[in-house]
Amino acid sequence: MSNLSHFKVFGSRPQNCIFLPQVPYNLRNDCKVGRWKTGEDDYIGKEIEVSIIKVSQFFGTLGKTANSFWLQLWFVPAPGCADLPGNTVCLTYLKKRSIAQFSQKVTELMKSGEPALGLFKGSFTKHSGDKGDYYSVAWDWRERETEEEITQLEQIADFMATSPKLVDLSVNLIGIDGLSPDEIELIMASAKSHELETGSALIAGR
Repeated sequence: MSNLSHFKVFGSRPQNCIFLPQVPYNLRNDCKVGRWKTGEDDYIGKEIEVSIIKVSQFFGTLGKTANSFWLQLWFVPAPGCADLPGNTVCLTYLKKRSIAQFSQKVTELMKSGEPALGLFKGSFTKHSGDKGDYYSVAWDWRERETEEEITQLEQIADFMATSPKLVDLSVNLIGIDGLSPDEIELIMASAKSHELETGSALIAGR
């Protein structure tokens, strides 16, 4: 008898429920070209529609952006989002104008209830600056309409009831949720001091 049916290296993906990979499925927003991507050069579409399940604030260096504020978004692709694996927990980070637009949209929506009950659509808005054109992520929102979208919300509620550990170990950022303004200022001052010391050491070593 063949043992192929019992051969498992990566475990099994649960059916009809939300799947949390061991390593978060990381989606990046490339604000230089205005496209979403899943790797360095693996570009997908210009917009995604998702259910947001967790939002956290961080400070630190990510990629080529040093000592900045970041908004960490955990989400599940909406049923109609064909570019991403269905019912899978994904992750992305927002910065600067993208944070401001997202925060403003959520603030506007909260007067009518819990925004996470609906679906968010992330697309790109073009801007012009001293260094040329660039993009930020803009967010729209709508209520769920189809039976599939409503069923997915129930699956997400069941998933979140298990208190899943939504942690990204691939980044070295400082969580600032719940910190006071004074505590955040201390972190920023420490980062700036370290940056100046590193710069001085590099100059001295030339």
